[in-house]
Amino acid sequence: MIPDSVRAAARESIGELSESIAKTPPNTAADEHLDVAKSLKRAQILGRYQPLANKKLLEIGSGFGTNLAMWIKSYQVDGYGTEPDGLGFGNSCASSRELFIANGLDPQRIFSAKGENLPFEDASFQIVYSANMLEHTDNPLKVLEEAVRVLCPGGILHFEMPNFLSYFEGHYMVPQPPILWRSLLPQWVRLLGRNPSFARTLRTEINPAWCRRAVRQLSKKYPVKLISLGDDIFLDRLAQPFRFDTETTARKLHTAIAVVQRLNAGNWMGHMIVAAQGYYPIYLTLRREPG
Repeated sequence: MIPDSVRAAARESIGELSESIAKTPPNTAADEHLDVAKSLKRAQILGRYQPLANKKLLEIGSGFGTNLAMWIKSYQVDGYGTEPDGLGFGNSCASSRELFIANGLDPQRIFSAKGENLPFEDASFQIVYSANMLEHTDNPLKVLEEAVRVLCPGGILHFEMPNFLSYFEGHYMVPQPPILWRSLLPQWVRLLGRNPSFARTLRTEINPAWCRRAVRQLSKKYPVKLISLGDDIFLDRLAQPFRFDTETTARKLHTAIAVVQRLNAGNWMGHMIVAAQGYYPIYLTLRREPG
């Protein structure tokens, strides 16, 4: 159950932002952001690498709490979330606690914290998860380091994030050239008649090559093994009738994807896109090894 107050808060924050940068109606954007069906799809993707059932799980950047509440109720996870609060961070932390109360869950499971400084002891969680958060942080590598720090040996880190070497920008819902330097995205969206202010806040260095470097850097401090960057999921999706997580994305890309799939015999185009590091999104999945 999602309280009306939480829907209103999502419209005021996510909805208004989406209207200004992606030209998506506020109600549509808010409803898609709170869609519990999307939470179940995310659980299925995570389940390729680690089943959720009865695991102790942390979601960094838990937003309005939809994923976490659904996973606690559907998979009996021992779930906790972090979401920044205060000036500049909107109302999602307080709203997620409202959602938890409305669903009979403990609101104290949501901590007001940034990913760079997690308020948990070392090796506390079997799964550390995040979706569409890393590109909004001050220090993405520090967030990953903190995530691995609180991960138990044998545990799985699974982060969903945009790939700025791909050909689609998911915040503005526009095609894009591969982003090779940070100033390019604001210039590009300005050419498309969009406000570039939000684009300037995004960590556009995030791409598969950056992820591999980050994992190598993490491995100097923690024993970690890279499992996937999501290219396997991308190839599976492109080889099948394509289903989008949101109606907005489906409307934007339906024709392009339909053409690709007609031409994509044997998934040759998918393999070319993967070779060019242009797949979308990235699912950075790694395991913290014992030792």
